[in-house]
Amino acid sequence: MKIYTRKGDAGRTRLFGGLEVSKHDARVAAYGTLDELNASLGVVLALDPDDALGTGDLERVQEDLFVLGSRLAAARPEREVDRGTIPVLDPHRVEDLERWIDRLDRELDPLDAFILPGGSATGAQLHVARTVCRRAERRVTALAEDDPTLSTTVVPYINRLSDLLFTLARAVNRRAGQPETRWLPGHRSERTAPSRTEPGTEES
Repeated sequence: MKIYTRKGDAGRTRLFGGLEVSKHDARVAAYGTLDELNASLGVVLALDPDDALGTGDLERVQEDLFVLGSRLAAARPEREVDRGTIPVLDPHRVEDLERWIDRLDRELDPLDAFILPGGSATGAQLHVARTVCRRAERRVTALAEDDPTLSTTVVPYINRLSDLLFTLARAVNRRAGQPETRWLPGHRSERTAPSRTEPGTEES
């Protein structure tokens, strides 16, 4: 199969189900942003050759994003689910992300200020992924105004994932011995070294 078909040269594409839309359609923008997020997580994995993050867990997130993207790419997602042409997200996946966040939180000092993105290469890339995730959330919530099912399927997962990526960035930097830089309005930002008790928010 050729990688190019020339069918999209006029700036149009087809959703699952055959509906033709513009390539800047809001639904295309939403699943395209999920694809960007997935690629960003691929960079995170590439920066973690020693598997400090738990590759299996993060790759499972990548698979989830494909599942959610397929739903966004369907003109009539419920019909495609019934037909078996697109998969369904495991309903327990949001809880899985919450448990992961709780485990990471036990490593971290309480957060009492905003922190500047950065730290180790992996930690900084996780912050990038977090911001892409928030953009995906904005794209999806715009769609949810016309498709309320997204508010019970896609939106909760994306919202929790952004919390996970933020927490994971903090944990990765802590394990690497990278201090956090706290943003203090009206004062010079302050770098806070990780405490030595164990190895090593944004609005939800």
